[in-house]
Amino acid sequence: MITVFHGTARADSNSRKISNFYTELLTKKNVPHQFFTLEGVHESVFNKTPYQEKPAHLTAIENDILMPTSKYIFIIPEYNGSFPGMFKGFIDATDIKKCFHHKKACLTGVAEGRAGNLRGMEHLTNIFHHMKMDVLYQKIPISQVHQHLDEAGRLTNPEIMSMIEQQVDLFLEF
Repeated sequence: MITVFHGTARADSNSRKISNFYTELLTKKNVPHQFFTLEGVHESVFNKTPYQEKPAHLTAIENDILMPTSKYIFIIPEYNGSFPGMFKGFIDATDIKKCFHHKKACLTGVAEGRAGNLRGMEHLTNIFHHMKMDVLYQKIPISQVHQHLDEAGRLTNPEIMSMIEQQVDLFLEF
């Protein structure tokens, strides 16, 4: 199963709009997939320490979404030159071996600035390698994302749309 993973809890974010494009593309290609976002995830998950009992809602997310996933498409916004701390907190709260070991990842960075979260994607690549994940070499940095969305929040840039389609095709073969 492929999971499109939206890596922030911020409502109506531009990264969510890019995530929507990925889910629409996978649907159009008739690829079985699911969508997961940190929006609405209970805050206790982000603050869990290794010595606390795992919240029941996190166990449900692991069992229903993360463990059945074999490939992740991560859409990651730039937060202060990297990725959201809540995203890292979420990963740290999970059972890494069961949810992420020996799985595949595809990364797309989203930013209002000029670098498209390149630094965050490289940082995340190192973390994923440590977690024994394979990361697709083609990462897409989407810079100045607001310029590529229409009033309804739909991606309009044909070059970016083409790059995403190529990335998805590579990932399906990966």
